Order: sequence, then structure tokens, then C-alpha cells
Amino acid sequence: MDLKILYEDNHIIVVVKPVNIPVQEDKTKDIDMITKIKEYLKIKYDKKRKCIFRSCP
Repeated sequence: MDLKILYEDNHIIVVVKPVNIPVQEDKTKDIDMITKIKEYLKIKYDKKRKCIFRSCP
């Protein structure tokens, strides 16, 4: 699944959510939007840490 990014800056990212893709991980373990967005940001900004959000330690 490729992300279709409509807008992105250092505070927000807006993407098109495809039909039948869960927003967050569930018991099916299907690929979800939050995981895909995290992967995209990690690669784009060359983040070494596992977590990229402020709430992480």
C-alpha cells in the first residue's frame, strides 16, 4: 500500500485512507494506516528511534 499524501509539514500529515484499511492495529494484524504513516516518516526523516512521537520516552 502506497500512501497518498495530500499535505505534510512539521506538525501535521494528511493522507487518503483507502477503503478496508484499518486506522489502527487490531487483532487481525492487517496493515494499518498508523503503522504505514510511522514507517513513512521514519524513512523520510531518517529517524533512528523506534518511536517518532513526542509522547515516547
